[in-house]
Amino acid sequence: MFAPISRSMTLTLGLCATVISPAGLAEEREKRSEEGVLELGSTEILAQGLGSTTEHTGSYTTGSMSAATRLNLSIKETPQSVSVLTRQQLDDFQLDTLSEALSHVTGVTVQRNDSERPTYYARGYSINNFQIDGMLNTFSGLKSDSDTIIYDRIEVVRGATGLTTGAGDPSGTIAMVRKRPTHELAVKTGISAGSFDNYYSYLDVGGPLGWDGRLRGRTVLAYRDNKSYMDHYQTQREVAYGILEADLTDSTVLAVGYDYQNKHVQGSSWGTVPYWNADGSKANLPRSTNLAAPWSSWPLKDQTVFATLDQQLGNDWLLKAAYTHRQSDSDGKVYYGGNGFPEADRSGMKAWSSHFSGEEQMDAVDFNLAGPYQLLGRTHDFMIGYGVSERRDSSPYYTGRNDPQGYAIIPDWKYMGGIPKFYDRKTGLDESRSRIEQKAGYIATRLNPTDRLHLVLGSRYGSWKTTSKSWTYDDNLAVTDISRSEQTQNDQWTPYAGVLYDLNEQFTVYVSYTDIFNPQTNKDISDKYLDPVVGKVYELGLKGSLFEDRANLSAAVYRSKQDNVAEVDDSVPPGPNGEQYYKSGGKGAVVEGFEAELAGEVMADWQMSLGYSYTHALRGDKTRKDTARPMNLVRFSSTYKVLPKLTVGGTLDWQSHTFGVGNRPVGRNASGGIITVRDRMSQRAFSVVGLMARYQVDEHLSASVNVKNLFDEHYYNNLGFYNGVYNGEPRTLMVSLDWSL
Repeated sequence: MFAPISRSMTLTLGLCATVISPAGLAEEREKRSEEGVLELGSTEILAQGLGSTTEHTGSYTTGSMSAATRLNLSIKETPQSVSVLTRQQLDDFQLDTLSEALSHVTGVTVQRNDSERPTYYARGYSINNFQIDGMLNTFSGLKSDSDTIIYDRIEVVRGATGLTTGAGDPSGTIAMVRKRPTHELAVKTGISAGSFDNYYSYLDVGGPLGWDGRLRGRTVLAYRDNKSYMDHYQTQREVAYGILEADLTDSTVLAVGYDYQNKHVQGSSWGTVPYWNADGSKANLPRSTNLAAPWSSWPLKDQTVFATLDQQLGNDWLLKAAYTHRQSDSDGKVYYGGNGFPEADRSGMKAWSSHFSGEEQMDAVDFNLAGPYQLLGRTHDFMIGYGVSERRDSSPYYTGRNDPQGYAIIPDWKYMGGIPKFYDRKTGLDESRSRIEQKAGYIATRLNPTDRLHLVLGSRYGSWKTTSKSWTYDDNLAVTDISRSEQTQNDQWTPYAGVLYDLNEQFTVYVSYTDIFNPQTNKDISDKYLDPVVGKVYELGLKGSLFEDRANLSAAVYRSKQDNVAEVDDSVPPGPNGEQYYKSGGKGAVVEGFEAELAGEVMADWQMSLGYSYTHALRGDKTRKDTARPMNLVRFSSTYKVLPKLTVGGTLDWQSHTFGVGNRPVGRNASGGIITVRDRMSQRAFSVVGLMARYQVDEHLSASVNVKNLFDEHYYNNLGFYNGVYNGEPRTLMVSLDWSL
């Protein structure tokens, strides 16, 4: 799933903020004076600068990142739009899951198809590229929505990143970076309690384990038990993360680790709630509405093992080898009333039900070499590497299901506790298997022709292959049919180019270009793979490093054009095993937009992240694409230390109006069936406000309070998906105590 970021490379690019205090210098002068050494006058040395690690910096930005190009560059040196959620920002606003975190990122929209399937959008398209510690990680439709307690930061690159993630994607890449062992003993623990019986606890311990600190370790444990604003929906999540890091020699660092996240869930939904009643009026169902049986469950368990080896070669060159293995398991039965229109007597709804069971495994190996070199009397940076990844999915075959007559008809959707769990039997046979293989070599360089002019050039060349196979059986479990699908894309070449020019020490202008070539695993109603997405992305922007490099400013305009982008085909119901079908968005889809962001320390003790994005997406026929996603987004997070022990802050997330299209009832035919017409489902512009306050009781203990959706705004998180809407979360309160050594 990932490989941890190189500690050695991190150190070569900058250390976390360090201050040598006057008191310490005075103590050193006294010692030397006593020893008869020449006594010098008072001198204060300040070394302020951010490295890539954000933990313990207190900052809302980072000093370097590599998600866009694999070269460790500052945000100002990266010729693409980048946002970073630091450890401090995650802690300040209790952004405890990946979905909560991304909902505060410039240009990113988080929408839910149901309780278990969040989807992330940027620049008009869903984000399907994920990295963990620089390694490609592939997710199926069911994402773990992982707990962020194990991450140092989350980097989001908007736009295509085919150089780093294999297949290019026009939306962006989400890159998560795990915490690393500390060189000194560090302990942090905390407990939280909040609305809807939301309870959380964690323990984070790191430090040297032996051999004079050459062996270090870190362990993070967390547990959450919470109910929900949705009726009879509740989750429990167990989190465990451990990593060992050893200096085998003065130039060799080996790291091995394990990551475990296990989510148990009851009351899982599978779709949205109705927007219209059977008589054509708006349903306006309460936010607590959950049309799932209480036993409905869609759990997910993720386990990952990883190892990295970093070898310094001299002259600041680094050889890095990484391996990761990830396994995801799900086994749950879902019963959800996602089909129909509510009648006045609370009938009218029919259920979709399925047994979701399967296993997903992924292995990835990556080798790369990076370092500086001299050319024409100037210093440049170079990186070359090769990576292989493979994902395997399997689903077992169940038999023996014999639902009672009318099982799918829900007599009263408000009271579903009496609906029995359906029975089926695991046969030990496979119903389907699939495999995705990627292989690629990549190369990149940062050329510095002059002090002000810089070129970032790169290319990726490789292959992509997917195969799938499914079986059907008779009552005696004899095979009656085998269906096979295969798609191979060889000789993929993905070029990347960026030109940057430093206007002065603070500001840099840039232009970048990259190709899009993204094979798709989405299938249409005929069970055929959609054609690969192809296209180009152009970006022009301005980057700034302000306030002594403690804050980053960026602004960019972009244009992407691509063909064959998948769109959910919600004109047809899910398949018999819960398959979601897709359709091609056609040729000539164009997305144009503007993004701007300021993040970091804008004044002493004042941290801020402020972003605005405008996205205008058109299909090939020039009609607007993705009307269910906003054209305008504002993301704002800020904290200020008003007193030495008191920090206060707030968030504001605003989006412009959206609308979806669905089937509205307009009458009945002679047999009593409902007649529908296509009509809009609308969501006005809205904003969600959050507040936080933290009081430092002493050097170890702090107490904090967080309020989300302060004004209890009623809004739709998603609308139009399968003819319904998904309600946003109401106001919540969380109180926390944190203790650190």
